[in-house]
Amino acid sequence: MTRTRWTIVDILKTTTEYFTQKAIENPRLNAEMLLAHLLDMRRVQLYLEYDRPLADEELNRYRDFVSRRAKNEPLQYITGTAAFMGMDFKVTPHVLIPRPETELLVEKVLALQESLKEPKILDIGTGSGIIAVSLARLYPGARLTGVDISSAALKTAAENATALLQPGDISPRWMNRDITSAWEGDNSFDIIVSNPPYIRRDEMETLPPEVREHEPRPALTDEGDGLRFYGRIFEMLATRELICRHLMLEMSGSQPEKIISMSKSFNFASYTLYKDLNHIDRVLHIQP
Repeated sequence: MTRTRWTIVDILKTTTEYFTQKAIENPRLNAEMLLAHLLDMRRVQLYLEYDRPLADEELNRYRDFVSRRAKNEPLQYITGTAAFMGMDFKVTPHVLIPRPETELLVEKVLALQESLKEPKILDIGTGSGIIAVSLARLYPGARLTGVDISSAALKTAAENATALLQPGDISPRWMNRDITSAWEGDNSFDIIVSNPPYIRRDEMETLPPEVREHEPRPALTDEGDGLRFYGRIFEMLATRELICRHLMLEMSGSQPEKIISMSKSFNFASYTLYKDLNHIDRVLHIQP
């Protein structure tokens, strides 16, 4: 970018071409999102002010954004936000970037509202708090507990709760805990929900570089067959180390049969599977 006057339209055109050369998926969208974030605009405003020139300081910051994205750093880590359930959540490299599929998990918990009022809900592996905060916002009277092994993730979750919850919402409590260790304290919940690390170790190298090289590995994989945390949750319920009426789990499309078989080995025979928008089995609902 060496010209003396760069307008919004010039920058979008040049950045789109550059991202195309770098094989960045959706190059135009990425260029727009980065520039809209820089200028604190909605994307549509970029085209309403297409001939606006950028100041030198803005250009320097934008060059940094473009350089980082060209090296496969996720867009959400550069902007610091990700959309989920109609809200903008803070994300950092310490937490996974929210996926649209996880909205199905939240929606299926919300579907219990008619029969279950003011539930106690445990979110295992809460990360940035997208599930816990969404339920605290959208499930009236719900009392959430979010647990995670990462204190940095819990800090982000607490910041999201502060930023997104409204007066009258019950803020979640956050617990720094490794669920592979013995559970201590309150163990009885109406609902337990989890989107655990489920990618197999041998699948990690097949992931896009944005995921493989930048998102926190312990939140992606159990360094084994991807089933470790499902087994641990089933074990805690079977031994009544934890107690709940409803268990909601997210899983990958390749895992349902193995997870259902595992649940049956713990005598949890009653279950419901829900498909995501791609018609892939994504959420498992068990009533222990």
